[in-house]
Amino acid sequence: MIKIEDLSFSYPKASRKNLDHLHVEFPEQTVNMIIGKNGSGKTTLFDLIANVIKRPPEIQGIPDEKEIIYQLQGLLFPLTLKAKDLFRFFLYSDHSNRIEVNNEPYVDEAMSPAEVDLVQRVWNMEFGQLSVGERRYLCILAITLMQRKLYIFDEPLAGIDPEMRYHILKRIEKLALHNECTVLVSNHHLQDIANIQCVLHFIHQGKITFSGSYDTFIEMGDGVNPDLAFLKQVK
Repeated sequence: MIKIEDLSFSYPKASRKNLDHLHVEFPEQTVNMIIGKNGSGKTTLFDLIANVIKRPPEIQGIPDEKEIIYQLQGLLFPLTLKAKDLFRFFLYSDHSNRIEVNNEPYVDEAMSPAEVDLVQRVWNMEFGQLSVGERRYLCILAITLMQRKLYIFDEPLAGIDPEMRYHILKRIEKLALHNECTVLVSNHHLQDIANIQCVLHFIHQGKITFSGSYDTFIEMGDGVNPDLAFLKQVK
């Protein structure tokens, strides 16, 4: 379990704290879903946990850095790179990889028929020909096959359609539930969270103001619409 006690942080010359006496625990074997407004401190928190910004002693329970994967938005790859080569790039950079990537599309028992069809269709396509959702799915699929103790996904659902969001979330959920690891995900698509097992953590003005289940969270609104519960948290 990752445990953070009384964490404050601000960038040089900033007018306010990005994180303000933040307390939170992130358990293993569930999806820790971090939600909040833009600028609330989600990425700053991830950067500190991953030691992109020097990690302070208030953050405890972090594995060795070689056991951490931090998925960022907007990774750039040559557009002529084929999907199978992108997949190979991730897997062959993994010190613990035991999966051989070849000309046959990668499939496993955890994939739905729609996911199998997707991978088979795009395997030999160039990266530049893929949609944003297809690119993101391939990256997340490869990442979930890399054996680590801590996975951090920064807005993996941004800018993609509902089908791809569903496949990506379910893949991340399977990673969290069936491995001894900690999984952190930031996300703005609140309705999608109902489809997975997770613990929600709401961050607002640099503080964690809620940690609990999705059902408990939506009860803070009208019991149905998570956006209403979100709005009550930021008032």
